[in-house]
Amino acid sequence: MMLTHRNKALFYTILLSGSVSSAYAASIGNKSGYFTNTISNTVESTITNTGQCSTSNSASTPGQCTNKIINALNAASAVSGVVVIKKGTYTLNKISMPSNVRLEIEPDTILKMNQNILFDFGKKGGNADKAENIEITTTGPKTNATKNDRFIIDVNTNTVFQDKRMVRVGYAENFSISRMHQKDNFSQTPNIFLVADDNGQPGVQSDSGGTNLNRNVVFNSSYSRIPKKGYLADISGEKIATGYAVIQPFSGEDLYFKNITGERGITVRIEPGSGLVTDRLNRAGPRHGAYRNIVLDSISNTGGFAAIFLKPHAKINENIKIKGITKGKNSTFVIWADSGSAPVWADTNDIGYTRGYFTDTTINGTVKHIVTDVNFKSDITIAGSYFLPRKGIRNTASNTSNGNFQIFKLPRDGSGARWLGQPIAPVAIVSSYSQDNVGNDLVKRHDHPSLTVNGNIEAPSQASSQDLDEGSNNIQRKRYRKFGGRYSIKINAVIQADTDIDYSLLGLNVGDVTRNNSIIYRENAIDGTNRNGGSIINASEFISK
Repeated sequence: MMLTHRNKALFYTILLSGSVSSAYAASIGNKSGYFTNTISNTVESTITNTGQCSTSNSASTPGQCTNKIINALNAASAVSGVVVIKKGTYTLNKISMPSNVRLEIEPDTILKMNQNILFDFGKKGGNADKAENIEITTTGPKTNATKNDRFIIDVNTNTVFQDKRMVRVGYAENFSISRMHQKDNFSQTPNIFLVADDNGQPGVQSDSGGTNLNRNVVFNSSYSRIPKKGYLADISGEKIATGYAVIQPFSGEDLYFKNITGERGITVRIEPGSGLVTDRLNRAGPRHGAYRNIVLDSISNTGGFAAIFLKPHAKINENIKIKGITKGKNSTFVIWADSGSAPVWADTNDIGYTRGYFTDTTINGTVKHIVTDVNFKSDITIAGSYFLPRKGIRNTASNTSNGNFQIFKLPRDGSGARWLGQPIAPVAIVSSYSQDNVGNDLVKRHDHPSLTVNGNIEAPSQASSQDLDEGSNNIQRKRYRKFGGRYSIKINAVIQADTDIDYSLLGLNVGDVTRNNSIIYRENAIDGTNRNGGSIINASEFISK
């Protein structure tokens, strides 16, 4: 068709501006209460696998292609527009995502990491402006697509257990990440990492010290600069390390995770920080950086430790909902819920920094444990090894002279940092002693033995409206914090145990699909060990761990 003078002018204007409304540009859509799309469908820039961003050039000089993408994102941000990356293989440095932009990446595009972080927003040592209205997804329709219609992030290393974070989200609100596959290699950090934009200072801002329960402690509020209102959907990962996850929020409010799958390791890990003595987040008190209003919808795992991992450390976490079909195929567990770690802090005589807990936490929908090979070597942790059946892989790791279990004799997992066990049960609620007993005060689950509070202390109601912080004026509530870490999880789900596993080895019924007989608690622990193989710890002693 011959172009008129007017059409020529319009044609060249489009070429120069780079802006065009595209039929394939589209958001994953709104998720009420979690994410609202504010970006137009106007494509402001298109990055192709040519020139500076060709496969060979980006591999040799990744900074040039990275800067081209960053410049395009900044320009699109000014008009709330879209940047498209066309199919190809790109090697990239860290990309700092601006607010008010959507990045759409064609399916099967491979983004190779040249640094330890690829996409980063809202994280700047406590000084970041709040990142808002950001989406990373694929091009094309977001419904009725196959699981292969995703872009790929490749950690780009043959060495296992490296520090690789594909996406890091800090002080951010209203964001979405979807349609991604993670080509990991057992990294020692979560692939999608949601974390406070803290100032790097200790969690305690001021503390008069001493043993006075009524003393005032001021916590570092920068640990409340956390991700809020996020929707993460249709994300898969392979070669996930057992101590980490496809996704792990250290902190977050109003977060919805849907259709997240992982091969090996853990799929979604709801654990704030590490719980170690160096953990500043958990020194910042029970509220700063805690979880509130988290939904885990249709989470699955193959061959790993668990699809969902819950551990509160020192935080009081509110309103955690598990729904849809939660599935583990040849995984050790499907859902694992543990008590938090609260070590004696090395630098202070703290009395308040004890184990936290989850309130209003419910497992709904269906939990499926599918085992195609009862001898499959699934990932396991030290705590999980307490529940290994007496028959099976446990026998291969026993001291031949006294029969004691020695975990170091188990084969190592892909990362080399954890171990391989075998499928055990659909759900492990090891935060509770049994179905009807979360534990008793004799356990004294506190972090500083010299500061024990005596007496029969009833736990106050764990309604989210009640303040159980150390700062409360109610002395009973202060004292209860000394016995934190025990919490009940309401189970409404249909639990489908695998008929091929002899759950009777754990005191469960073979093939029993009822709710009560497919869940194990601390009382089901057979025996334990220290890392070097020591003496047997019986089940009654395990409840104090």
